[in-house]
Amino acid sequence: MKRIDTEFLVYGGEHFEVEFYYDDDGDIAIWDDFVGLTDKEQLSFLARVEKLANSKAGTIHPKTIFNLEDSKSKIWAIKFGNNRFCSFFYEGGKIIITNAYKKQSQKNRKKETTQIKKASKMKSDYEKRAKKKTYYLKGEE
Repeated sequence: MKRIDTEFLVYGGEHFEVEFYYDDDGDIAIWDDFVGLTDKEQLSFLARVEKLANSKAGTIHPKTIFNLEDSKSKIWAIKFGNNRFCSFFYEGGKIIITNAYKKQSQKNRKKETTQIKKASKMKSDYEKRAKKKTYYLKGEE
């Protein structure tokens, strides 16, 4: 087996590694959302990622930049402008970013709720594959 290329690693910080989630085929669905951002939005996103990765576990961040979107499945959103990048924490100091959406109103509408559920499914898939120790391995040599 061979290790997946490290293109999923967004930032390796002092306390956390931040990664983009990839599916069983090695596809990083969120990549299109990331490259579709303006340069300024990408910088805002990366600044927030850097701040999260360099913060100790348990650090309280302002809800304007990092918010718990679903307490049941523990899905968090990295927020900048009306952009929301869904994520979750995993053992070993990992923050996994799953998918993204644009916030349309103050309350979560159906579209936002669908994206949060999608993030929850990706989290379950990640946890299952990580426990089997197959997440970071892909195919055969």
